[in-house]
Parts: sequence; C-alpha cells; structure tokens
Amino acid sequence: MEFNRKCWKSAFWILFICWTIGAGLYMMRVHGGFLTNYLSDLTFPAWFYIYIRGLWNNENRIPKLIIFGDWFGLSPERSSISIFLVGVITELLTKYWPNGPVAGTYDYLDIISYAVGLPVCYYLDKRPFRRT
Repeated sequence: MEFNRKCWKSAFWILFICWTIGAGLYMMRVHGGFLTNYLSDLTFPAWFYIYIRGLWNNENRIPKLIIFGDWFGLSPERSSISIFLVGVITELLTKYWPNGPVAGTYDYLDIISYAVGLPVCYYLDKRPFRRT
C-alpha cells in the first residue's frame, strides 16, 4: 500500500497553512522567533514538493508551470533536487547580492530548513508502505 492519498492531501493543507502563517507574520514584521524566521523556510519546500509532484490531488496529475511545464514534477529526484537548489541559490543571492531582486537576509539555517522536509517527502514518495 502506498502512502495514502488522504495523508498527502492532509500534509499539503497543513504545510500550506503553516507556510502562509509564517510568511504572513514575516510580512507584517511581527517578531515571532521561529514562526517568523524559519516556519515558511521549513514548510514551503515540502509543500511545493507535494504540489509539484501532484501527490495532493486525486488524479495524481502533475501541474504544468507557465515557463517549465511539468519538468519539475516528472520524478521524485528531479523535484527534490531542483527545489533544494532553487532555495539554496535564492539564499546565496541574498548573501552576495543583498540589494538584488531577492528580498531577505542570508541565514545558513534557512538552507538547513530547506533540507529538512524534502528528504521526508522524497522517501514517502518513493517507498511504498505495507500493512503489518
């Protein structure tokens, strides 16, 4: 038995809510410690993995992005690696080009946050679960 579609859908919505709360608090300049500093960095990559792989919808349909089409969602490896690399590149842009197009400040813990949820999603996506 694969990781249940209901579980993916629940994880999708829980991560989405956490991500929007963290991002919203950050944009309102609330000093909320973990909630404003790392919650969106921790939840967005995992949420985007579930979204881009089409794991949250009942049809298991991979969404097509405007520029890249379905390229990111074609395989679990491609999804996890590309999401992580885009996050790292964005974070490095804030370090080496602080007044550039990417807003924010560099924090190496953000990169670690990007790397936390992606391996879990990758593992659950690749490995079928069996009932005992």
